[in-house]
Amino acid sequence: MRRLLLIGPFILALFLVACDKDNKENPNPNPEPSEKDKILINYPWRMSSVTDLSGKAIPFNQLNAQTQAIKEVMDIQFLQNNVTKAIDQGSKQVINGGTWYLKNENKTLDIKISGFSGEFGVEEISNSKLRLKSKMPVSGVEQETIMVFEPVIK
Repeated sequence: MRRLLLIGPFILALFLVACDKDNKENPNPNPEPSEKDKILINYPWRMSSVTDLSGKAIPFNQLNAQTQAIKEVMDIQFLQNNVTKAIDQGSKQVINGGTWYLKNENKTLDIKISGFSGEFGVEEISNSKLRLKSKMPVSGVEQETIMVFEPVIK
């Protein structure tokens, strides 16, 4: 009987130690943005070109209507709270919105906006360029491409 009375406090002590350990391992459930996150949220991004994997520019008229609209009409703004907005280049009005997340150790950018959604391979994120790898139709044939974005400096 005495052993049973000692087991209760022992189990309670183990439980409290385990809970304290969890709090120390993850003291901040909302981590600070990474350097790449900070670069993305610094300013809106405008598509400057689409290239093949060798870096050769794909002519505008060979891109599908969706990609042409992104290039000619929209700037993409990434916000710190993982909200993204498609902004009209001329009027600066928000056309559309959604979410974004850098995943897989910053190797994938997951964007969810109507008309521009998917997981894009991150080829480069710097203060002067954003290059995203994607499959898209070029002259009606699906192929690997690199979408090149430049920051819109206000």
